[in-house]
Amino acid sequence: MTWKRETEETTRSLFVKNHGSHAASDNTIRHYYECHRSGNFVSKSKGVRHLKLQGSNKICGVCPAKIKVSEAEDGTCRVKFISTHVGHQHDLSHLGLTEKERVSIAADIANKIPFQAILDRIRDSVSDSKLERIHLLTKQDLYNIERCYNLCSSSIRHQNDGTSVEAWVSEVNSSDSPCVLFYKPQETVNESHPELNSADFVLIIMNSAQGEILKKYGNDCICIDGTHGLNSYGFELTTLMVLDDMRQGFPCAFLISNRNDWQILSIFFQYIKSEVGTISPKVFMSDLAESFFNAWISTMGTPAMRLYCTWHVDRAWRKNISSKIKGQGKQANAYKLIRTLLEERDAAAFDMMFPVVLEKLKSDPDTSEFASYFLDNYLSNAKCWAYCHRLHAGLNTNMHIERMHHTLKYIYLQGKHVKRLDKAIYALMSFVKDKLFDRLIVLTKGKLTSKLKDIRRRHKSSLQIDKSLIIKEDCGWKIPSSSTVAEMYFVQNNEAQCKCKLICSECNACIHRYSCSCIDSSIKWNMCKHIHSVCQIQTGNEHRAENPVDVDGLIIDCEDACAVNEKEEILAQVGRKESGKSSVPFSEQKDVITAELLELIKGISTTRELEVLKKQTASLRATLAAVRNQNEQVPMSVPMTKKRKIIPQRRLFSTKKRKTFHRVPLAKPDVAETHVIALSLLQGREPAHYLSVNNFYVSMFIYMLVCLC
Repeated sequence: MTWKRETEETTRSLFVKNHGSHAASDNTIRHYYECHRSGNFVSKSKGVRHLKLQGSNKICGVCPAKIKVSEAEDGTCRVKFISTHVGHQHDLSHLGLTEKERVSIAADIANKIPFQAILDRIRDSVSDSKLERIHLLTKQDLYNIERCYNLCSSSIRHQNDGTSVEAWVSEVNSSDSPCVLFYKPQETVNESHPELNSADFVLIIMNSAQGEILKKYGNDCICIDGTHGLNSYGFELTTLMVLDDMRQGFPCAFLISNRNDWQILSIFFQYIKSEVGTISPKVFMSDLAESFFNAWISTMGTPAMRLYCTWHVDRAWRKNISSKIKGQGKQANAYKLIRTLLEERDAAAFDMMFPVVLEKLKSDPDTSEFASYFLDNYLSNAKCWAYCHRLHAGLNTNMHIERMHHTLKYIYLQGKHVKRLDKAIYALMSFVKDKLFDRLIVLTKGKLTSKLKDIRRRHKSSLQIDKSLIIKEDCGWKIPSSSTVAEMYFVQNNEAQCKCKLICSECNACIHRYSCSCIDSSIKWNMCKHIHSVCQIQTGNEHRAENPVDVDGLIIDCEDACAVNEKEEILAQVGRKESGKSSVPFSEQKDVITAELLELIKGISTTRELEVLKKQTASLRATLAAVRNQNEQVPMSVPMTKKRKIIPQRRLFSTKKRKTFHRVPLAKPDVAETHVIALSLLQGREPAHYLSVNNFYVSMFIYMLVCLC
């Protein structure tokens, strides 16, 4: 009724129907509309929440304003209108948004317009101090409209989180690209896995493209770790990740479960094995928990190397040093001792230093408790954490997974504490889709990844090395260290002939061609500056011109069969399936959808199903309105101007001095301290800080002799 809407807008009132229409004796239909503030307030609250600040809409009395409509059979209406309101003012605080305004806002939300942009557009429409109800719109109103019209249906399929997750599982399993390998909801019993309790929740996700990448790169490095904070139920997300040919981490499988013990992880690996077969990695890296490794070897077999993440090891040491050792001075000395032991790259020197470190820690009553902890937890598994047992392994930390979890929480979930599991799953699948497209970019046109940036930075650093100090030997080259006196690094040619993309275009060598004994190459697996220096000697290009021709390092060779298969799997996963109906006329397609909708409506048998259909219909109506608005919009033409000389503007800058905080306790030892401590341990002397600066270089020379012997 246009007249009713205009009257309500003019008088700032609202007339509602408190009961249905009825037929009168004169063959007319009577409609009664009463003031929405008329009546008594009946609270249904349990006393948990306060009443809203503006109070109830009901005035606990009767307002005489009403509209009586008599609708005849021919469609004509006779209206009796009482316009006098009694008992309340015509204020905006007790008015809601009209249906037209809600639909318009819902269309903007469906059109993916940011909430702040919607608020700015509405608030900028205030003119001549004429304030309307829509000008009092808040972000909470926008969230309410989004929920009412079910516009977040991409992640939320039902108000109940468990039902929404089950709906998503059913949807993806019935699609052309299923990705759920196993799903066990709570309060159910799975006969195929009797080890699972009724309260257990297990969801295993891996699509075909992830499986293809796992088969291709899984034989090199496997990283696995878990994270929490993605839901309010305490379910953890466990990620299985590989490193691709660009040394970028790629998540290949996910496990969402209420517990992460050996039984659940064994089920996780079993379903992965059933999809891609047995994976035999060279390196298996996890945190200090034994459940990951035990479940892996029981399903896939024993890998060539099992390594702890250095970051997790260091965090555990810091935590236990702070709790088991009193005094910041002794805490710092103990930490430098074990950190020097960790970074020792000579296996013979490590075996000599280990008992000395334990003896020093045991001899002091203040560090004896930590010595017992260190002996019980790190003596038998030194091959998992010591640098000397992971030389050229290609992996040192699990930072690829940590970075992925950080990106998922703070970029895809916007740093919010997500309570619903379906929202976390939607963000997870969005992340996987973006990673697949990122992989397509690498395969198709190349990408300047962080590893390539490291290679270029090392090449620039190598130009500062004096090539005359490099000593050529029969099996390699000796290069003196630029940071530590009397230390030599050894570079050898691996004779590797590969077609990888991690190439230094200046040196014409890939990252696998040479290896160096420095930490940057042997532990961090970079093409260090010493290797670049050797390459420059080999190719004779160390005297290149100051402004060389810019050569793109992203050289893409002819695609091999593995790259083609990987690209096809990714395209099949992220590409939209062609339905083959493009040649079918529009009217016939419309008739088919109408028949499907009618069949769906006829199958509804309960009120709950009807409410779900109403909610989906409201969402569909708002989305179609947004599409119509897009079709009606005229693309804005941007005038092109000639490039002009831009005059730099004055900029604001801070004059406040920034405070720098230095964490003195538990600081890592620098290179000099590491060598001095290692020398004192090898010689069985007192702590290394007793050595003077004058005999430091002599000590370095003695240390090298001990290592060579």
